Amino acid sequence: MKRSLSTISALLGLTMTSISIHATAAAYHTLSSADLPPANAAAARPAPLKGFLTSSEWHTGGYTDPQYYNDPESTMEFYYIGLSDVMTGMTNFPGFDTVVEPRIAASASRGKHSILRFYMDYPQPAGSYDSHTPQFLIDDYNLTMTPWSSVDLNAVGSSPDYSDENLKTALNNFVAALGSRYDGDERIGFLQVGLLGFWGEWHTWTEDSATHSWIPDTTKMELIDAFDAAFQTTQVQIRYPHWYAVGANQRQGFGLHDDSFAHSTIDEGVYGAPMSWFFWSQVQSTAATDFWMSGAMGGEVRPELQATIFDDNYAAGTQYKQDFGMCADTTHATYMLNYHAFGASYAGNALASARAASDQMGYAFRIAEVSVAERSVGDTVDITATVIQDGIAPFYYDLSIALACPDGGFSDTVGGVDGIVSEGSTASFTFTAVPATSTCLSSLDFSLSSPYALAGAPVKFSQGVSDGTVVAVSLPLPPGSPPSASPPTPSPTTTPVATQAKYVCSKNMPLPTTICAEGSVAGGDCANENENNGCQKGGKRCWWNPACSGGDNPPPITPSPTPNTGGCPVCPPTGQSCCGTCIDSGKPSGRGCSV
Repeated sequence: MKRSLSTISALLGLTMTSISIHATAAAYHTLSSADLPPANAAAARPAPLKGFLTSSEWHTGGYTDPQYYNDPESTMEFYYIGLSDVMTGMTNFPGFDTVVEPRIAASASRGKHSILRFYMDYPQPAGSYDSHTPQFLIDDYNLTMTPWSSVDLNAVGSSPDYSDENLKTALNNFVAALGSRYDGDERIGFLQVGLLGFWGEWHTWTEDSATHSWIPDTTKMELIDAFDAAFQTTQVQIRYPHWYAVGANQRQGFGLHDDSFAHSTIDEGVYGAPMSWFFWSQVQSTAATDFWMSGAMGGEVRPELQATIFDDNYAAGTQYKQDFGMCADTTHATYMLNYHAFGASYAGNALASARAASDQMGYAFRIAEVSVAERSVGDTVDITATVIQDGIAPFYYDLSIALACPDGGFSDTVGGVDGIVSEGSTASFTFTAVPATSTCLSSLDFSLSSPYALAGAPVKFSQGVSDGTVVAVSLPLPPGSPPSASPPTPSPTTTPVATQAKYVCSKNMPLPTTICAEGSVAGGDCANENENNGCQKGGKRCWWNPACSGGDNPPPITPSPTPNTGGCPVCPPTGQSCCGTCIDSGKPSGRGCSV
């Protein structure tokens, strides 16, 4: 997202201030920072579009299957691409399909954004140099090439005539086609302007001062115009602060990259004289110290410093050995190439320091406060989250904050988190009409979302014990609200046990288990309990048990008829009337009584 100059000016005074997105009523409950998950930069790892990175093509396996250490965790991969590998005619760009697309697709499949730089003259040792100036310009348009060599660089090369009108037309055509195809492509994080000079770094410095002026300022200005016209969304970066791109003429989304980072980045006052050629000195002389508010700062840790810069005995603050943290803070760095971190890797304290340095770069967002206010109508509330920027640079693409009830009863997103630019500045975001139910308010999830977040690589909060993907909070119901009704709990269902009635004919009352084990299914001749029905002679009677297991459809059990006792009580063991003393084991012939 490119910010307008008016937006940048408005954001300059944001430190420790707050923007409110959607005003709301007075809060009835507030969670402060002390009530929320603690700040923790590591919780945002791996953080998209920031930190250290390497080029997959510098490692075994190349861009298709790179084998490199990933600690600190990287979320981007860098690609140098020769212009001649892409462009074969004034309007012919077959390399978009055969060279560019396979690389950015491969990186995206690993959840990593690509950073691209195109070049024509890449210095190499004698015998291994290949020019990447498109051959058709030499063959068809008589472009002049100037071979060169440098003892200081231990390299040779061949520079095109950067003032050639056909070359400038070709470059303009290329940039327009590149923007038409890839501007706003979420797989590309940053695009370095490149193309001019050694390694596409906009200089042709050798020990021979005659080479220093090979790139006319007008050619640089035309290329800046071409990129500014072609890229409205994707961030672009130039190697040095050019007055036509930054400072008083700040172009939207134009940043910088320092490829000698921590070597000649800041003048620490230890050189005996002002170092006007140092990177930040040039930024200051161009009045461009606020460029980072709309354009990202990137680059590469100076190669000869990479292996030792995080060692305990690294002589930070001495000549050409600058403190990484100081350089990052001063320039508001978002990312840095660091081959050593992913090739040989760091260990011990150096690894811990490298992780912290990677975390230090770029954005770091944290929820500092959450409040809830009752709405005047409806059973809803408004919830406001205040987000603070703990990082040293913005998130340079659209970034929103989302709120959801995990039960699916509410979900909404509010944009503008990318507008929190300066470290310590805040903005408040209000979600309206959130259901005022205990189910929702007791379990709320905040998260960050961006169309530039690749699959499986979300932007996270820099807070929480271990992972900042979600910040979970719990809020109370409005004052005086009855507890929200919970759905009725269904009564436990008990599967009925199938039973059936059985009987036996016996003189004495048998045990119920005996009836079930030895009896016949009721419904036969023995129709009435405690009577002789169908029990033949010998004083036998029907003894029933209506609850024997095993019946799928137990027949209805006819209640036993009330015995005719003649006014005497019934003897329980026998079920017979007894007007004397009941004998538990009395014989039926004795009526079960002792008279």
